[in-house]
Amino acid sequence: MQAEVVLPKLDRIMREAVITKWTKANNEEVKQGEVIAIIETEKATAEVTSPASGILKILKPEGTTVPVGEVIAVIEEAPPETPKEEVKVEVLASPRAKSLAKAHGIDLTKVRGTGPRGMITEKDLLPLISEIQRAAAPAEKAVPIERVVPVERLENVEIIPLRGWRKDMAERMALSMRTVAHVTTFAEADVTKLLKLREDMRKQGYNISLTAFVAKAVVQALKKYPILNSSLEDDKIIIKKYYNIGIAVYAGERGLTVPVIRDADKLNLKQLSEAVDKLAEKARRGEISLEDVVDGTFTITNVGMFGALFNTPIINYPQVAILGVGAVKKRPVVVDDKIEIRSMAYLCLTYDHRVVEGVPAVRFLQEVRALLENPEALVDF
Repeated sequence: MQAEVVLPKLDRIMREAVITKWTKANNEEVKQGEVIAIIETEKATAEVTSPASGILKILKPEGTTVPVGEVIAVIEEAPPETPKEEVKVEVLASPRAKSLAKAHGIDLTKVRGTGPRGMITEKDLLPLISEIQRAAAPAEKAVPIERVVPVERLENVEIIPLRGWRKDMAERMALSMRTVAHVTTFAEADVTKLLKLREDMRKQGYNISLTAFVAKAVVQALKKYPILNSSLEDDKIIIKKYYNIGIAVYAGERGLTVPVIRDADKLNLKQLSEAVDKLAEKARRGEISLEDVVDGTFTITNVGMFGALFNTPIINYPQVAILGVGAVKKRPVVVDDKIEIRSMAYLCLTYDHRVVEGVPAVRFLQEVRALLENPEALVDF
């Protein structure tokens, strides 16, 4: 009797995953509920547990990309151990044959003798010894086959398999670009007051990140323009009455991930900043779970922390909008007909024009800008 271990479907959009590690060896005994494998989806890593107790029989090796629902292993019930009776087989062989068999590791029970009464002789073993010696001899050097691509070219490239989170992300981005009518609108925000407020708060012991201020402004603006907090599913626009804000985070070798701050509208500015820092640290340590990345309603990506002035972000499908924040740079700006040096940042809103019309999109962006330019309205603790 055996139980199948299938690749689980962890969310509604998951189609496949990579088996990154078997935590138990093949033919090892496992218990029901015990973690036996680690898989990697586009969004996170997850554990696979054993559905039964028994002996693990691995069907899919590490590094394999497996579709949802496919059997990756079976658990066989461990058979009870029964003492085996040792059966002694008497072999009729000459002393010389026995000596040669021992020297070359030959099992005499598998050799057919040609001597009197079927006795195994030296003559019977010589062909077997020749085969053993040929197998042990070094192989002849193969003649190299001419390559179409020069060896030097092959040695100077690195090949990264497009699988796991890389493949999933590529497919999701391609799906978004094929499906969504992307439009990007830009605005400039004067964050001089915000930076001064942040510095004053830092002196009081509050280290609030710029991303937290942006997230707070986004939540307030979404409440005024809820169409941007929606998704298009099966020819229906679903406007969310909750605010789960995804924050794009660079997670080293795992690339970009988007952990979600759930019910961001229920957090004050200080709590938002702590949530952003906590998720960013989890991402850097590779500890982001599936629970951390699902059910987002709107996404923020801060490319400014890497020095980029602005970008045209791709919508995190099936959401309908994403806000990109550029680097804060001091620039000459006209203020009351005078040129002043101000700290400016670009805001880049990409939205799905099938769902969001230009007017509410621009008004949403202007609302975010106004809040960042008057940051006192965002401080609520």
